[in-house]
Amino acid sequence: MMKKLILFLLLLLAACTQSSVAYITNQGDNTVSVIDINQAKVTHTIAVGKAPVGVAISKTLHRAFITNVESSNISVIDTNTNKVIETIALQGAPVGVALAPNNRALYVADWYSDRILAIDTADYKKQREVVVAIAPAGLVVSPDSKTLYVAARDSNEIAVIDAATLTINRRITVGKHPFGLTLSNDGDTLYAVNVYANSVSIINTKTWQQSKIKVGEHPYCAITSLDNKTLYVTNTQDDTVSVIDLITQETIATVEVGMTPEGISYDAASKLVLVASWGENKVSVIDTTTNKLKGHIKTGDKSRAFGQFILSKQ
Repeated sequence: MMKKLILFLLLLLAACTQSSVAYITNQGDNTVSVIDINQAKVTHTIAVGKAPVGVAISKTLHRAFITNVESSNISVIDTNTNKVIETIALQGAPVGVALAPNNRALYVADWYSDRILAIDTADYKKQREVVVAIAPAGLVVSPDSKTLYVAARDSNEIAVIDAATLTINRRITVGKHPFGLTLSNDGDTLYAVNVYANSVSIINTKTWQQSKIKVGEHPYCAITSLDNKTLYVTNTQDDTVSVIDLITQETIATVEVGMTPEGISYDAASKLVLVASWGENKVSVIDTTTNKLKGHIKTGDKSRAFGQFILSKQ
């Protein structure tokens, strides 16, 4: 009985101390840096395809999907072993990527062919596609997995797509050159980052009413806090993150981070925001309880991490 109790306590301790993990694409050296967030260090460096950009992670499937824009494929990483177990060949230039919350479909934005691919996660050979608009970039899927949102950068619009049929139901004009997208956790609000307009469009997904808030210079990606009260936006040309109070829609902090910040993700377990800095080869860590910079973690060359790149323990 005592041995069983000790074993149970050890397993419980291991579960409690398990850290969230971040998968950071390094476009310049064709690798992914795996970061243990509690330890604030890189634990693995994984060789993938050429010029990796996008990241999508499934906790249920134990997979990280990495888009490799120059080798026209997707590297599939087993998150238990941190090894590439499969490569999905594609025609085109995969950039943005998102996984449906039900884990049944992986959506990939083909930058040059103006289309979206829907890949069956049970059989990667089963693929559907839809042509959307010019230069599709950021993707995000509704919590019920029924709706896919696509930022069409050079068309200055968001395409709203029925995920079951891949039918475009609506096109929403936003600011100039939308790139990163994120949703509130309840799916009721969509945020589109307008790169050339230095703004974020806030869209009600029930009424389609829209407002805009100003952020920093040349914004790129955004993420909300778990309680949907705060928005964090990377500004690539002033090397900052804008922290927005979503109740007042006012900037409450501007955090200096690494050079050319691009990808951004929120870890609910640690209450930290991680920011990949393309120009400085590192990840900046922001404490969301204070909205201040906590430190940096050295990664690979030209870190981008475009997508939701944190595998949270929560």
